[in-house]
Amino acid sequence: MNSRLRTLRTCTLVGILLIGSVLGLGVGSASASPVTHEGAVVTHASATGNATTNLTTSLDRLVILAGLAAGAVVSLAWVRVALSWFSSDPSKKITAKDRARDALLGTFILLAAVSGLAWGLANWVLTGT
Repeated sequence: MNSRLRTLRTCTLVGILLIGSVLGLGVGSASASPVTHEGAVVTHASATGNATTNLTTSLDRLVILAGLAAGAVVSLAWVRVALSWFSSDPSKKITAKDRARDALLGTFILLAAVSGLAWGLANWVLTGT
C-alpha cells in the first residue's frame, strides 16, 4: 500500500507540473520583458508614469493569474482521476475512465480559453479574418 501511495503522489506531482507548464507558457516572460517609454527602457515594476503601460501590466498579470487558476482547476480534475485510477475497486476504475475522458476534454477547453485559441476561432468565424 505504501508503494501505491508513493506512486500516486509521484504521478500527481508530475501531472501538476506538466499541466502547469503547459497552461503557464510565458508566465515568467511577461513580468521580465522591458517596456520602452519615451526612448528609455523601463521594466514593468517601475512603469508608473503612463496609464497605457499600467493597464497593459495589469492585463498581463490578469492573464497570468487566469492561467495559474486554470492550471489549478485542471490539476484538481486529474488528481481526482488518479485517485480513482489507482484504486483496487473495479467499479472505481471504470468510473476513472469516464473521468479521464471528461478531464481530458476539460483540459483542452481550458487550454483553448487561456491560450486565446477560443477567442481567435470565434473572431475568425464571426469576421472571416
